[in-house]
Amino acid sequence: MAITDLEKTKVPGVYRQPDGRFVAVAVIRDGQGKQIKRRQVLPESATLTQAAAAVEGLKQALLQPQVEAKAIPSFANYAEQWLIVKASRLRDGVTREWTHRLGVHILPVEIAGKALGHYRLDEIRRLHVEGWVAWAESVQQPSGKPYSPASVAGWWRLITQVLRDAAADYDLPDPTRRVTAPEVHAPKVRETRTLDKAALETFLGAVEHLQPGRYAEIAFLGYTGCRPGEAYGLHWKDVALDGDTPNAALKFSATRGKLERTKTDSPRVVPLVPALVAALKEHRQQQMSGKVAQWDDGQGALVFPSDSKTYRIEQSLAKPCDLCSAAVGQKVTPQVLRRSVNTILLASGVNPITVREMMGHTTEAMSARYSSQPLAVKADALGRALG
Repeated sequence: MAITDLEKTKVPGVYRQPDGRFVAVAVIRDGQGKQIKRRQVLPESATLTQAAAAVEGLKQALLQPQVEAKAIPSFANYAEQWLIVKASRLRDGVTREWTHRLGVHILPVEIAGKALGHYRLDEIRRLHVEGWVAWAESVQQPSGKPYSPASVAGWWRLITQVLRDAAADYDLPDPTRRVTAPEVHAPKVRETRTLDKAALETFLGAVEHLQPGRYAEIAFLGYTGCRPGEAYGLHWKDVALDGDTPNAALKFSATRGKLERTKTDSPRVVPLVPALVAALKEHRQQQMSGKVAQWDDGQGALVFPSDSKTYRIEQSLAKPCDLCSAAVGQKVTPQVLRRSVNTILLASGVNPITVREMMGHTTEAMSARYSSQPLAVKADALGRALG
């Protein structure tokens, strides 16, 4: 029976048939403007109030698929918004790395003839994730070499984190459940560019002779094993050169010309051996006399600003390190200095937890992550190894 043949009631969407029964009619328009209609004939005992409720129920039933289709985004769109929210709590370097992983190693990967990022979240199944795992296990670098297990593990942690958050946000099944992480069996390459204590002293001696203007900062890296950004984000107010235990508190990292939190988000204090204390005192005197650049970045006077009164960058170490590498017969970089300190400390029998705290490393073990070694213990360890 057509609606025109029904009797209207005072309630919109409710009509009455000739036999007296109410008819609930709901009408909506879809995304293309097309009219969608649904009706329901109620029992003879139904009241007008029940008929009005039936109209609302029909509308909700019609709207539900439309709302879900519009509300659930593609994996790429969700990942973009997810990263924006996370970025407010991440270091800039981590945000850049996650953006790269998503944009290169996750979203563009083709699964079943379609980029993974183009799938709507509710379309992604366990088989899609399994397909990505198979890709991650076989993909190679442009050089033809396999990616390191650590790199692939980083991709896996990110894709599972995003998809699990999406499942929680949209009340969807977790497509990563019961999926095994990628297994990459890349050959382990032993790092040979590591200096022993004698070679480290020889290299630093060459720096002092050939690059005296850069000696203090390179000595700081060579005697503490810190990251270059941590040295370039160091302020004099966080350096104690006198007292029983000279030390430096590494609270910031200068990265790409910007001051941010340290890589591990955890400030740490490193002890300073006598040779480094002497180098820093000489460096400070040079700054006070105007022979070396000084700069206050708003947080305080920097220990190692650039000549143009900006934050130094790691690349600025390439030339002075290259010029002095001949003294030890191998190429020395800031990373080699950092590995060398780590190796020398461990070879000297220093407690691994102490080494981990001094180097600013993190592990999966919560006990190690939250352990706390007194400064005096670290100073004694460094003094015995390098002092």
